[in-house]
Amino acid sequence: MMSLQLPDLLTFCSVFELRTNRHCRGVSQASEKWLLESGVTLSSTAWSAAKPGLLAAACHPSADATQLRFITDFLSLLLHHREQPVSPVTTYSGNADTFMLLSDRLSRVAYRHPRWYMRFIKSERCYHDAKHQLSENSAHGLVPDLESYIEQRRDASGFRMALDMVQYAGDVNVPDTLPGDMLFGRLHDHACDVAAWSEDIVSCAKGIPPKHEANIVTILMRERNVPFECAVSIAGTLVKQSVDAFVATEEALLSVPDFAADHEVRRYLRGLRDWMAGFVNWLYETQLFLGEKGNEVRAFGWVFIPVSP
Repeated sequence: MMSLQLPDLLTFCSVFELRTNRHCRGVSQASEKWLLESGVTLSSTAWSAAKPGLLAAACHPSADATQLRFITDFLSLLLHHREQPVSPVTTYSGNADTFMLLSDRLSRVAYRHPRWYMRFIKSERCYHDAKHQLSENSAHGLVPDLESYIEQRRDASGFRMALDMVQYAGDVNVPDTLPGDMLFGRLHDHACDVAAWSEDIVSCAKGIPPKHEANIVTILMRERNVPFECAVSIAGTLVKQSVDAFVATEEALLSVPDFAADHEVRRYLRGLRDWMAGFVNWLYETQLFLGEKGNEVRAFGWVFIPVSP
């Protein structure tokens, strides 16, 4: 075992206020019951330990009970699918839709919000394509360079789909010009990076990732020729830089008169902030990464990492 103090991710993200949805407990229980009845399980832990309901509630504190239930089920299926191995010889097919169990509810949302649905489907396709690419790279012993990994990780994490839920959860009617705005795209990228790098860092508590496994830490070790501990610290700096970049881009977006005066745009930006605060805090609550030591790591930052002989 080796000891390591993780970067203070919670302090880095403290500029984003943490709130929690009041429907969390009831929705979590109903969702867990549905998952078990549907035969959907996690190989690593029980749903009650993974806490996807808490993730949804922390990321979407203003959603009503119906919206929160849909998002909780979506995030649960996403966690389940991310555990599944991807064959490098198969590509995305609508017949293998990750969220088939949500098809009825997605259809109803699509009817009310067709533009949102098209963005979600595009995000889902990018998710499958990126997972396939990373799987193919791994099968051939290839690890992407840092720049390539950054873009692939944004899609392969499923976080773009998760961010699509921000608009759904708040019933936010953003201007049609916003999704195509360059600054809007940068906001999404920075939000994805905050979550992705934080998850990569915290996941190291389970063990140093193999060299062929794409993780921000192992890529930094190789590209900058630094030891594991130094790479973790650099990854933490990248999280802080992504938070700062998000705040700066948010300010730039709100300097555009049409957006600054739009209450719906401000609601959407609040939703992005909620999502980042909720996700990073959830990393310390779920047992997927830190087991039952989340509160200790939250307080002191130290983890004991198993080392292969």
